[in-house]
Amino acid sequence: MISSVITTAFSGMAAQQQRLDGIASNIANADTPDYTRKRTDMVAAPGGGVKAVTREAAGGSGVDLATELVDMIGTKIAYEANVAVMETGMDMWDTLMSALEPKDRDERWR
Repeated sequence: MISSVITTAFSGMAAQQQRLDGIASNIANADTPDYTRKRTDMVAAPGGGVKAVTREAAGGSGVDLATELVDMIGTKIAYEANVAVMETGMDMWDTLMSALEPKDRDERWR
């Protein structure tokens, strides 16, 4: 249970990193003629968690820097939320391991 929380949070962090990569590409190519804005959607990953799918936006839309800034702020907030979940999961794991007898602990906690 705790490990799935940590795994899910990690997948969320990786997905937000991919989303930020798409935003950076959009900003870098804002003045590139015929550039099509990249859009990143979050989808459920097989086995749990989330993954990012980046594709070109429909309609061959250009880049609006205000939209990219708003998306970047949302990405930052989502990434930080996943970090908080991961830290909480790790704290729960530490508490569980400290409550067990030494012989019952995971090998890496000895």
